[in-house]
Amino acid sequence: MIRKILSIVVASVAMPVFTTAQVFLDNTIQLVGATDAERQVAGLPNSTDPNAMLSAATEQNGLLRSANPTAGNLWAIDLPAFGSTPGAGCHVIVRTPATVAGGVTVALNGTAPLPLRRGSEPVDGASLTEGVMLSLIHDGSGFQVLNGRNDRKRDCPSGMVMVNEQFCIESTERTPGDYFDAGLACSGSDRRLCSWAEFYTACLGAGTLGLTGMTDNWEWTNDTSNEDNSARIVGLNGCITAGNWMASGSGDQGYRCCYTR
Repeated sequence: MIRKILSIVVASVAMPVFTTAQVFLDNTIQLVGATDAERQVAGLPNSTDPNAMLSAATEQNGLLRSANPTAGNLWAIDLPAFGSTPGAGCHVIVRTPATVAGGVTVALNGTAPLPLRRGSEPVDGASLTEGVMLSLIHDGSGFQVLNGRNDRKRDCPSGMVMVNEQFCIESTERTPGDYFDAGLACSGSDRRLCSWAEFYTACLGAGTLGLTGMTDNWEWTNDTSNEDNSARIVGLNGCITAGNWMASGSGDQGYRCCYTR
């Protein structure tokens, strides 16, 4: 059998090597040249064949791993680059189709459908938003959503109003407490102390949002201050961008909780 050996050596005065057909290699290629332009192979076809050499264009345009499944809760995805039996570690970018309530499964390249999950929790189709890009990875027994929960927005809990697409805030101030008790109270109800910026944003729209007691008194926020063991307080002189601070355990202040959507 005659073995064809491809050797490419690019000298500093040579022109770049261009190929127009698929190149198969069984050994190392060493590209030598004075500049980056002289140390490259150009002209490779933009193929997604699993045995093909991957060009930069194919990787950059996303064709290698992006898909648009048909509507429904069974996502049949055809991506030849993964071969006929894709396994653990495969990374897929999916544009979410229209779905309905119930579990979602993914069938990649004709394999048996596997569940779509966040950790151990199955993903309900009713929680997904059509058109959102989901980053999925094959974990061996299913596909994990890597987006966290950033691909969907949560409704504001009772007693809170939506300030914008990012967060909700409680409409009324809570009973005064020290900084630590305030933080614990918010986290105990699946909420958190508002940041300084969130308080200011909500304060500017207080009338429209129906918020009360945003000014003429101090409220705790979760931002750090300029002094150790102190916490930021805001709201005394209106919706100001500069607040004050006080020792976190020295006295009680009002506060309100925020909620990430």
